[in-house]
Amino acid sequence: MTTAIFYFLLLIFGLILFFIISYLQLRRVAKEVEEEEALGESVLTRDLTEFDITMVGVGAMIGAGIFVLTGIAAGFAGPALIFAFLLNGFLTFLTAAAYAELGSAVPEAGGGYLWVKSAMGNYQAFLSGWMSWFAHVVAGSLYALGFGSYFAFLLTEAHIIPEYLKESATVIIAIIIILTFAFINFMGSSETGKVGNLITITKLIIIGIFILSGLWVILTNFSVQIKNFDPFFPNGITAMFMAMGLTFIAFEGHEIIVQTGEEVLKPRRSIPRAIFKAIMIVIPIYCLVAITAIGAITVENGSTWKFLGEAGELGIAEAAKQFMPLGATLLLFGGLISTLSALNATIYSSARVSFVMGRDKLLPPQFGKVNFWRRTPHIAIIGSSIIMILIVILLPIRSVAAAADVMFLLLFLQVNLSLYRIRKKYSNRLNYGYKIPWFPFIPFMAIAGKIFILIFLLILEPIAITGTLIWIFLGTALWFLYSKKNIQKYGFQDSFKNYFLKS
Repeated sequence: MTTAIFYFLLLIFGLILFFIISYLQLRRVAKEVEEEEALGESVLTRDLTEFDITMVGVGAMIGAGIFVLTGIAAGFAGPALIFAFLLNGFLTFLTAAAYAELGSAVPEAGGGYLWVKSAMGNYQAFLSGWMSWFAHVVAGSLYALGFGSYFAFLLTEAHIIPEYLKESATVIIAIIIILTFAFINFMGSSETGKVGNLITITKLIIIGIFILSGLWVILTNFSVQIKNFDPFFPNGITAMFMAMGLTFIAFEGHEIIVQTGEEVLKPRRSIPRAIFKAIMIVIPIYCLVAITAIGAITVENGSTWKFLGEAGELGIAEAAKQFMPLGATLLLFGGLISTLSALNATIYSSARVSFVMGRDKLLPPQFGKVNFWRRTPHIAIIGSSIIMILIVILLPIRSVAAAADVMFLLLFLQVNLSLYRIRKKYSNRLNYGYKIPWFPFIPFMAIAGKIFILIFLLILEPIAITGTLIWIFLGTALWFLYSKKNIQKYGFQDSFKNYFLKS
């Protein structure tokens, strides 16, 4: 018990430190920025607010990580899952700061792809966009599968479908929901944002009820429930690092926030503020959910973390049955809407990446087209949705999550390297709304952390490297057969030149 209390005190200290650092960076965002100076023209409409894009980031992060992956990751790390979430938060902060700086300087759709394009050469630029597109598509597939799994569980519990059809129903439901949100995204960013805001606020309320109910059980029966956290590292510290790798996909909301660069009002100020606000909201929630799920339940034989691991993607719902008002029903509903908001965000971001690559003629130019009536990249939305559906049909949830994690880790490595080169290349020629302190220490720390987690992820899920290599091979083939020729023919527009300060 004494050991568990020590780890909890360490967790509290870590959360306070994380909150202070994030808040100080939020204060560093420029209060007054010349928003119109050097802003490039956009064929998309600027109608999203800072609140909208903050909710986009929160919606993307509070989805599969809590409702789908928490149970699976608990089966590896045990109570140390709490620290896995906290450490992922610090690691996310390092790269989120890079996104805040570059997103404030070059507020365009495309995110990391744009920055790598300017800093690391043509092939690396293509590869970053190719991996970013696939990472968001795979993440969307994960969220769709999570929604399908929860909905199929409800149908079997209500005896609407038999148990043996549950797996098939999961896939069919996932496909239907992908098509539904593809249509919502086609209708426009304003409509997408309104739907996303409503879903995100609803699930935050449900998660809040889950946390408060669980903490009440722990605090009112502390001497018994605290035993659920002993031993704290049942499978060793390496298992905690593996859980970090598996759940890292849940913390990529900053990538999605910067994808709104051409559709958000006052982007130089709104983008960095939204990034820091989103991670300040999400990281404490993840830690509290892990504490509640492991600490508030009781199992007759074995450990609570093993119980969660065996329940897999339904672990949180199974835990909620024991202590939460309306238990599994409310959590299943929360899981359904959480995966919906995350799916909504990833369809949006994957379409923006492929849209910019199509505009640059790295993908067929049809991807860069905008619908005349809705002013949305309709071909890019359709293309991303088709790939999501294929992944849903072909791969299981755990493999999907691992493949997306590898892609995001590689992309974030490129972004941090690009930040270093962009600072050296452009110096003070850009109009920043935020600049990272302690440069280049923070991006180098981020690079080291990403490589460290990537190693443990590949140990846990070797199939992820196979999927990654196949996608990179396909991209390289496309590069030599199509994209490279287009660059030689049309040239490669550097988006940064639209954002230089006037001398």
